[in-house]
Amino acid sequence: MYYYIHGYLSEPNSTKGMLLKEKLEVKPIKYRDCQPEELVIADCVKQIINNIKNDPKVVLIGSSLGGLLAAKTANISKNVKTLILLNPAIIPPNIDISKIQGIPQSILKDMQDERLFNEKIISDIYVLVGRYDYIVPNNWAEEFAKAQDAIIKFYDDDHSFTQNINNLPSIISNILNEKDYE
Repeated sequence: MYYYIHGYLSEPNSTKGMLLKEKLEVKPIKYRDCQPEELVIADCVKQIINNIKNDPKVVLIGSSLGGLLAAKTANISKNVKTLILLNPAIIPPNIDISKIQGIPQSILKDMQDERLFNEKIISDIYVLVGRYDYIVPNNWAEEFAKAQDAIIKFYDDDHSFTQNINNLPSIISNILNEKDYE
């Protein structure tokens, strides 16, 4: 089954979540019951694992913070077979998080997980990056993709994939169909 994990300031039933639900029968996951600035990454991952634990062939689609949560989930849960990460907010270990604004330092510290760069995730990983992402630097996704031997694809788009929002279901479907033939 396909699951969608939304970003930091988003929600499961966001435009992206509803579009993927309608077109790909994706199940959006609600991973927090608090304000974004109060979330605890480990609790979010536990909530996601709880949602997928009975599914042996999980495809996680994560956007921004949801991309980080999807990667952290796949690093723990062996039933995650495929990750599709949209501008994932995966912070490389060499980044000085004290300079990042807009997210509490306690959350940023948990977002900077060295294991995501040093331990191989046993899933097929596809990273979709908007070249004009104004929130997550492209080089973060590139570093993660390189560390994980992931396939990375660049689009002339922004952080939210505004230009390709209506094409996202097709883009994701094509990736999954290509994967089936490998």
